[in-house]
Amino acid sequence: MTGLDQQAYWTEKGATKKFTTPLDLDLFTAHVPKDARILDFGCGYGRTLAELRDAGYAALTGIDFAEPLIKRGLDENPALDLHAYSGGTLPYADNTFDAALTLAVFTCMPETRTQAETLLELKRVLKPGGLLYVTDFLLNRDRRNLDRYKTGQEKYDIYGIFEVSDGGVLRHHDVNHMQALFFDFETVAFEETTFTTMHGHESRAFYGLYRMP
Repeated sequence: MTGLDQQAYWTEKGATKKFTTPLDLDLFTAHVPKDARILDFGCGYGRTLAELRDAGYAALTGIDFAEPLIKRGLDENPALDLHAYSGGTLPYADNTFDAALTLAVFTCMPETRTQAETLLELKRVLKPGGLLYVTDFLLNRDRRNLDRYKTGQEKYDIYGIFEVSDGGVLRHHDVNHMQALFFDFETVAFEETTFTTMHGHESRAFYGLYRMP
């Protein structure tokens, strides 16, 4: 792993993680019909798609950078439609999906440029009026995180970046940064909250539901 390229980290360590960021199923089902075609971008081992399947959704596709995570997902839920993806252009036509999800995905993409490029691809494959459900982590104010942000800013020149003990580089975001990222979507719902991270810490976070123009 070099710089802020995190693909190697997730390939090497991802399959051992327990992801914890929740889906607000009530919010999702209130706006996304059961016959919708749905993409989970950064699906990990498919835990959210399994939850949606159990809730009655059928047209579900998951894609992730880390092949070991996809293998774990298929071992646990062989019927799920999960695919490894090396990055860049998504392997789907324009206007393919009615809805997409990114659960704690942007925290794994420390560079703003990568986040913006990913969002452009998601917009391309979403239908007009399609919905994007997002959760991610926000900046914290406790001493442990402030010290990590300071060290990360000195090394990577972006405030909110930090390193974890097993080699990953992650990012917590200013809420204004996240709102700016989705500026051309209609905000259907947005709420700040607290989530437990994959390493067992509490963090400020948000969930949002956004509609394509």
